Amino acid sequence: MKTINFGIDLGTTNSLIAKYDDGKLEIYNNPIGQKQTLASAVAFRGERIIVGDKARELLEKDPLNVFICFKRRMGTTDEYYIESRQKHITPIELSTYVLKELINFIHSGETLREVVITIPSSFDTIQSNATKTAGLNAGFKNVYLLQEPVAASLAFANKNDLVIEDEKKWLVYDYGGGTFDVALLAVTEREMNILDNEGDNFLGGMDFDNLIIEKIIVPILEKELSETKLWEQFKTTGNQYQKTYFELLFKAEEAKKELSRFERTEIDVDILKKDFHTTITVTRQQFNDLITPSVKRTIDLAETMLERTGYKSADIEKLV
Repeated sequence: MKTINFGIDLGTTNSLIAKYDDGKLEIYNNPIGQKQTLASAVAFRGERIIVGDKARELLEKDPLNVFICFKRRMGTTDEYYIESRQKHITPIELSTYVLKELINFIHSGETLREVVITIPSSFDTIQSNATKTAGLNAGFKNVYLLQEPVAASLAFANKNDLVIEDEKKWLVYDYGGGTFDVALLAVTEREMNILDNEGDNFLGGMDFDNLIIEKIIVPILEKELSETKLWEQFKTTGNQYQKTYFELLFKAEEAKKELSRFERTEIDVDILKKDFHTTITVTRQQFNDLITPSVKRTIDLAETMLERTGYKSADIEKLV
């Protein structure tokens, strides 16, 4: 059986590329900044196409020409409008740019012809084919798709040198930046098979960021700015507050990270057009209360899946 050494995680918020060879795993660093991940963002600036972290940073300045989270739209007929070029672009085309950029991470000079790309287990045939098309368009001769729960389980088993004699049941809980997946796997010494899965392609970490803005920041701003329906204005293309929204999206993400370590954090809000500045305190308890319904939904999806398969939590040997 032929071995494919290169693998790509084409994520909603971040992507990366790695090589497994002779028992060793190498995750390639971005030549610019030496980060292992690449922001799944594409910006159009004049004749230039910018992919990655620098594209994501441009969201604040030029939101009409920067695109993120297009993985959520893979396999749909949705298109994005590039204001600076007066044309539409598809999620497949945007994903192709990300994949092409990842190829530049490979410093060994190898020509990458075949690759494994991971996909959520909840992706249907149309979404899977869209991902494969993006890979072929990026220049790969052959693209093989691997469901993310299987990839996670393989990585877990290899890292821990597990010896599995009898069949085991593993549950993989994957809360990503943009999508949620839970899968039940049957694991033997030679095989990993997904018995069932549940997921939501519109439930991820970035939704937590939006909750901080919508439920904590917006009510305070509406009162201090004497505005109404500010959240709707934030989400409306071309609105005067759209730049502020993307600035807050970055700050909310940083606040989320800080609250994993500290009991409280502060978010500075600056709206130059209004000559307005304020500092908003967010506590860990507030954040936990906000995300509880979303977390409960993931548990409900897991329980629904187990009920459908006839298994109970006691049957699960490992939670990955």
